[in-house]
Amino acid sequence: MVMHATQRICWWQSIRWRLPLGSVLVMLLAVSLLMLAALGAIVYYYEGDQSYRMGELASSGAQQIGTEYIDLLSSNAANAKPSMVLLKSAGLLRSTLDQQYVMAVLDLHSDIPLFPPLRLAHSPALQATRVAALVHYLGLDQKAGDLFKIRQAIASARLGVASSGEFGKSWLPQPFVVRPIFADGKSNGAVIGVLFMTLQSAIEKTLPLFIVQVGSVVLLASLLVAIIAAGAATLFARTITHPLARLTAATRKMAAGDYHAYVQRGGQGELGELAMTFNEMAAQLHRDVEELRKQECWRRELIMNITHDLATPLTAIAGLGEALADGVNQSQEDYASTGRIIVRETLRLCRLVRDLHMMARVETGALHPQRQVVRLATLADETLAVLVPEFERAMVEPHNLLSYHLPLVQADPDMLSRVFANLCTNALQHTPAGGTITLQAEQAGDVIQVAITDTGEGIPPEALPRIFERFYRADTARRSTTGGSGLGLAIVRAIVEAHGGEARAENHSEGGARIIFTLPLQPAGHISFSHVPTPRLFQSLT
Repeated sequence: MVMHATQRICWWQSIRWRLPLGSVLVMLLAVSLLMLAALGAIVYYYEGDQSYRMGELASSGAQQIGTEYIDLLSSNAANAKPSMVLLKSAGLLRSTLDQQYVMAVLDLHSDIPLFPPLRLAHSPALQATRVAALVHYLGLDQKAGDLFKIRQAIASARLGVASSGEFGKSWLPQPFVVRPIFADGKSNGAVIGVLFMTLQSAIEKTLPLFIVQVGSVVLLASLLVAIIAAGAATLFARTITHPLARLTAATRKMAAGDYHAYVQRGGQGELGELAMTFNEMAAQLHRDVEELRKQECWRRELIMNITHDLATPLTAIAGLGEALADGVNQSQEDYASTGRIIVRETLRLCRLVRDLHMMARVETGALHPQRQVVRLATLADETLAVLVPEFERAMVEPHNLLSYHLPLVQADPDMLSRVFANLCTNALQHTPAGGTITLQAEQAGDVIQVAITDTGEGIPPEALPRIFERFYRADTARRSTTGGSGLGLAIVRAIVEAHGGEARAENHSEGGARIIFTLPLQPAGHISFSHVPTPRLFQSLT
């Protein structure tokens, strides 16, 4: 008895969920890393490009302020103040700059930003009179060293040295540049002020518009790629999990006793090969189980039939023995009749034991013919001669029509004699008095075809496919007058197949049954004696 219990597992323990989810998570992780790498590269190269462009713009702006400063100072030489001229020149530059840039201009003698002027300030912090006012106005973190960086850069610029740097420690691009303003825009002129320039996004601590736009496109593309990759990963996972689910279902059916469970082969890969192997295993297991069931049926039928076939003669022998012991028989004729019955039933038991021994050899594969050159006509004569008393008692006439000029065969004479004896005995049991049993043979290609035909009632059509089965008898009552143990024809088929031939049964067109078996001809190179006349030992009985 097979105990079968299906353990229910949680969904997160099932490979049908773990593999798709794992594949989707891996794809999302890969897409996320790719997106971060792309954004990092964009920010890095954008920062470098902006720093370079801002530096160029600051250099050209400082040159423009220096040139405007000289021109304005020359045109207003009488009453012009240098700081006001510098402020006006810075205002002209600011009008030409893009709104994404923030600039401030300082003179050489004061830390007060000349531009933007205090009246244009957006914050009261610009009322301060130090560089810290500029830092506070820009919204920078003084603790991060921004004040020190700007002071150093302004001090270097007042000495005529250009410098640049970054605010804070954020990953956002926050560059700034400081350029000295030379009189007349020439580097060999006197330093008249300092130009400070940075990005509006650096002050607001926001991403530049370009990075926002490009980042949005990258994010949207990454999202689409993630969705497509997740769908592809799910579909790919199903190509593995779906066949495994079908295989699991088929395995459960097989464990429940359904040996017809098969798996549809879905592809040519390893899973397809696994499904094919499973189907082959299921088919082989089904055949083995059917064979075991058949063997079990045969075993039960064997026990039942042997019990029946042994009970009849043993009962007769026991009854007659008791009669002899009790002195029921008074005359010599009664004793002789009882003795003949006991001998007949004993011989019947001997034949049954002999048949069982032969079938045991067949089952164990121990049936090995001792081949030698055999002439079928002579062998048939010898067999019929032994069966003369049986034919006379049944009043049936045998006819041996086997030609002595048939080719010789390589066979075991004792086994072939058993074949002829079993077939003739079987035919005798189904042939009425006055009938005939005919033995014929002919060459058909590379085999000799032998037929034994009787003039009895024939074989019922439903019994034709089964008459060579062990213990099978058309008479379900298994009467001793209508047949033997049911092993005779099974032994015939086993012996014929051991010789490489075939056995079959059919009904003769003129009435009666015909058993046909074939034997292969002797191999080439053996000496044939078919030309030598052999005296016929037995022709017929009347």
